[in-house]
Amino acid sequence: MANESRYVSLAEVKELLRDEAEERELSYEQSLALSHAENFVKLDKEETDELIEKLLEDFDFMKEKLAYKMADILPTDEDGVLAVFSKDRYTPSQDEAESITNLIKKYVEG
Repeated sequence: MANESRYVSLAEVKELLRDEAEERELSYEQSLALSHAENFVKLDKEETDELIEKLLEDFDFMKEKLAYKMADILPTDEDGVLAVFSKDRYTPSQDEAESITNLIKKYVEG
């Protein structure tokens, strides 16, 4: 069986670890990861998946790993969006960063 890798949002990590905790006692590291996820996740997995999909659909320059990072961090201003892109070759324009921010705000603010 080949190793399959994929990006996982923090919301999905939270859901997976909660399910696992119902089955057995989590390791120390898993407990820390669950605690971190519970403290920082603001959207449920379905909303997070929807946001990631929308980011990838609406912005042709958006890479999958950056969409996941956006959904985990949920930057609410243009500087936050630009910080996520800081190590990427592409830097969004101010208008693009504002559009991303507006989309994220729709999810964060309901």
